[in-house]
Amino acid sequence: MAAPWRAWRITADSAGLWFNGLRGPRHLPWDEIRSVPCTSTELKVDSRRASFTPWSAAAPRRPWRERRFGAVQPHERTASEITALWRDPSLRPSVPADAGRRGRPLWPLALALAAGWTAALLFLW
Repeated sequence: MAAPWRAWRITADSAGLWFNGLRGPRHLPWDEIRSVPCTSTELKVDSRRASFTPWSAAAPRRPWRERRFGAVQPHERTASEITALWRDPSLRPSVPADAGRRGRPLWPLALALAAGWTAALLFLW
């Protein structure tokens, strides 16, 4: 859970959206996007395709920082950008993303975090 929470990435290209995940990047074409809701702590992208599990990312909110500095929650900004790209094709990138920009699998980061957590538990116990 910590690896996607810390290292989530969405890449837009001419064909659709690319999401990184534990097993590697997943692709969602523009025509198959159903909704891009953003609740107070979670961004979710849902598809019309049954085989596509909804992608989501969660982050804590800091209302005091938003009020004091006028900061915008990153999920709200990302949801509005994706919605604008989805509804207006002229705003979309004109070229496909290459393999390096699509995102990397997160399993190495998840494995390192799990090993560190296990080592910490064994050391403290």
